[in-house]
Amino acid sequence: MITGRRLCILIAIVSAAGVHAQQVFTEVAASLGISGQTGLGHAVGWCDIDNDGDLDVALSNQDGSGFWLYRNNGSNFTNITSTAGLGGIGAYRILWGEVTGDEYSDLILDWGSSQRLFGNDGDGTFTDLTSGSGLTGNPVCIADFDNDGSSDVLTLTSSGCSVLLNSGSGTFTAQTAGTGTWWCAVCLDYDQDGDQDIYLGTYGSDPNALLRNDGSSFADVTAAAGVVFGGSTTGITVGDYNNDGYLDLYLANYSTPGCKLFENDGDGTFTDVTAAAGVTGQTDTRTSAFTDYNNDGWLDIFSSHHDFFVISNIMWRNNGDGTFTDVGASLGLSGEFIGDYFGTAWGDYNLDGDIDLFAVGHIDKWVLMRNDQSATMPANYIVLELEGTVSNRNAVGAIVNADLGSLTLTRSIRGGEGYHDFHSMPIEFGLYDATSIQTLEINWPSGLVETYTDISANQYIYAIEGDSLQTGITGGSPRAGSPGLQLDCSPNPCRDHLSLNYAGDAGMTVELAVFDLSGRLIRSLRSGLLDGSVQNAIWNGVDDAGDHVPAGVYICRLSAPSGLAARKVTLLR
Repeated sequence: MITGRRLCILIAIVSAAGVHAQQVFTEVAASLGISGQTGLGHAVGWCDIDNDGDLDVALSNQDGSGFWLYRNNGSNFTNITSTAGLGGIGAYRILWGEVTGDEYSDLILDWGSSQRLFGNDGDGTFTDLTSGSGLTGNPVCIADFDNDGSSDVLTLTSSGCSVLLNSGSGTFTAQTAGTGTWWCAVCLDYDQDGDQDIYLGTYGSDPNALLRNDGSSFADVTAAAGVVFGGSTTGITVGDYNNDGYLDLYLANYSTPGCKLFENDGDGTFTDVTAAAGVTGQTDTRTSAFTDYNNDGWLDIFSSHHDFFVISNIMWRNNGDGTFTDVGASLGLSGEFIGDYFGTAWGDYNLDGDIDLFAVGHIDKWVLMRNDQSATMPANYIVLELEGTVSNRNAVGAIVNADLGSLTLTRSIRGGEGYHDFHSMPIEFGLYDATSIQTLEINWPSGLVETYTDISANQYIYAIEGDSLQTGITGGSPRAGSPGLQLDCSPNPCRDHLSLNYAGDAGMTVELAVFDLSGRLIRSLRSGLLDGSVQNAIWNGVDDAGDHVPAGVYICRLSAPSGLAARKVTLLR
């Protein structure tokens, strides 16, 4: 039973029994309808643009002549660039985040010498809001620096970096954060004081910098924190690689002596553990990312390099003892004429519980690498999506701790990192053989801390800050529900066959129905008295008129006079 605040839970049935074969990644972009791009790949970003529960993707090329947006249909992707009003543009970096005060993530593009803000209209189209927005510099990250509930933008200029503070409606006021010449950046709460700090990488003569957020200003604490580096850093990634509860830094460097792993000591300082961990890597790294590719609960490191003839890509598998082993080639992620990626995006596009890779670059220019772990070497997982109410809508900056009993995982939500990388915002927890999260603690950017217990593995879960589901179904309580009510739905996602097991106290009058996210009734399934046993109903993906409904996210609701229980499910086509 989940206690505390409510979660909206999507249950996906995936077995964690047995090892069937070697885990591999399979390139599937063209077979899923993603093709026809021109030029050299440059930037990529996952985002659920229509709030239908699956990840859509945006891509761009290097010379600024091409930008593409693909909608995820569940079984394939559709190019909606033109119909979305995004034709004829380009992008050096791609950022997603809700900045205009509604419920949909907006699009911010760094187009080299110019910037663009496109408001998401919520109907698959976007409106250019750049004029009068105050968007300046080269946008690199999204975060709520002043914790006012609206996502701000971090931008770089030739002389420094600025935080563009959001009014809440998509207009910005610049505040200087630091002076210097920097190439890339990442936002993180390294000292866990509740606000977003900034680590900046240089490609020139200026050294990297760590700027501590002191509320009204930023202080350069690079030397005191022990994260000085003066080489060429092209990308930065953040993650708790050793599961000690503190966010560490990994620098993708295009210089001697190679990459750097800075371990967060938890007291405001870091220790360089690169050599001991064995992750120096190469001297021509384009970008890097922490990711748990095998769902074992330990963050691995993916790096791509310019030398695609020999080095290609590296997947550093985390051994769980402070060291790493390169397994890129055995996974199908490394080899001759593979790599030189300028942008990567990790996210579970097909909702099977393992994390996939979209990579764009100069050799195999546009590749979607499907992670086949769920079919070959399954391990347990939970994917958590957060929605802020007092905090920013995307909950950027949230830190979530998952206690598995023998291990505690710490993950955070970021709005952009790496070189030209934008990973999915839902948090993927690899649980390996753990069958549940014993305690889940969500530290929202607003300062609110919510705790849930006993969450079964192999689920997609959705938490809204402050106990509001905001699905259009008043009072929809998913897991805890009302006393005496039980509702489980499987498989999830489903294709035209959803099994609903429900139960309640004998003599209770209930109604079982399916709704869309606006609260509109789609299908009435059952009504009447319960006898105290578990009963079953089947939804075949049609409405009350017998017509097939489109793919998307729906709510199954079991209601009684005393309350209700609900489940959020994804229908694929």
